[in-house]
Amino acid sequence: MTLSGAFTPIRAMTLSRRRWRAVLTGSLAGSLVSLTLAGCSTLPDAGPSAGAIERAAGRFALIDLTPDLAARVDNFVTRQRAEGPVELPPRRQAGLVGPGDLLKIVIWQPNPAGVSVAADRPGLETNTRVGIDGTVSIPYAGRLKAAGHTPAAIEQAASVRLAAQMPNAQVAVLVTQDLTNNIVVQGDVAKPGRYPVVPGSSGLLDVLAEAGGAHTPDRQTLVRVTRGSTSVTRTLSHLVEAHELETDLAPGDRILVEPRQRFFYAFGAVNRAGEQAYDADDITLAHTLARLQGLSDNLADPASVFIYRRQPADLTRQLAAGPVGDPSRVIYRLNLREAGGFFVSQTFPVLPDDMIYVSDAPVAEAAKVFQVLTGISFVGAVPRNMGAPY
Repeated sequence: MTLSGAFTPIRAMTLSRRRWRAVLTGSLAGSLVSLTLAGCSTLPDAGPSAGAIERAAGRFALIDLTPDLAARVDNFVTRQRAEGPVELPPRRQAGLVGPGDLLKIVIWQPNPAGVSVAADRPGLETNTRVGIDGTVSIPYAGRLKAAGHTPAAIEQAASVRLAAQMPNAQVAVLVTQDLTNNIVVQGDVAKPGRYPVVPGSSGLLDVLAEAGGAHTPDRQTLVRVTRGSTSVTRTLSHLVEAHELETDLAPGDRILVEPRQRFFYAFGAVNRAGEQAYDADDITLAHTLARLQGLSDNLADPASVFIYRRQPADLTRQLAAGPVGDPSRVIYRLNLREAGGFFVSQTFPVLPDDMIYVSDAPVAEAAKVFQVLTGISFVGAVPRNMGAPY
């Protein structure tokens, strides 16, 4: 064998590698052209690019956040969030008899000598329930109107009726089952049920304490108080801080306690995407970004932090620099590349149902293109042992 013949396999291997490089280069170029023509729409992504959002801004309002604008939004939200005083119809008088109440009625003749109660003549004792028409049947006196009267007033009316048959008759009326002078507590409390109105001790917090309290923190608890046909809903934290309903509630009031479950949502190049509990009265964008564990170092474009929100159209028109498409749909954009961006995030409020989206940086998009092209080129085009020593 000649020396030149000994190098023939090596030349073949070198040519083979050159051919594979050519194949790889051609495949990469072809794939790049295909992806370019397709507008990179086939690349995996968590949402639109910043450019795509800008191009679609005619269909909604795209507003760049500044310190002044963030403060104006915060002031508007603060006014909207303020809970007014509780206004309910006049409270019904406590201690009155009503339909369904069970009364114990005792009628007796006193001892003429007035020696002692024990010497009084035996009397008549009966239990009777107030009818749906508000009347009650009393022996020898017939039916009397009881609803809306105190037991003392019923005693006096019965004595007048009995005077012709039983002069000096004594009548005692005792409510043994009170269905009227109660407050109904329902919902997310430890012990729902009926609770009696106790003068001086039947404020809202008294009744809730009797019912075992709410299961959720005050700021996440809604309390609806209904009196007649009027209902008022407030957070429990507001009722406590504003000292609302500290006076006795009225008989017949209904209290419904509900957990206030609210959420906001995070997508895109953040470290903790997904549904997030809105568990405070106010949450700023700075709080939100901290809860999301910040932006993704490898993917995020700090200049493209978007907050998707539905809000009153009037507010949008006040904030937007020019005409907008649908003023009820707004996308706020925060640029965290600017030195003051984080100060703006401390002022701007995040609201329930907001969607926080951070788009990928252009270099991250380029990296995705490279990864996709590399994967396409190597599938079925490059030998498994390419690059291994021969």
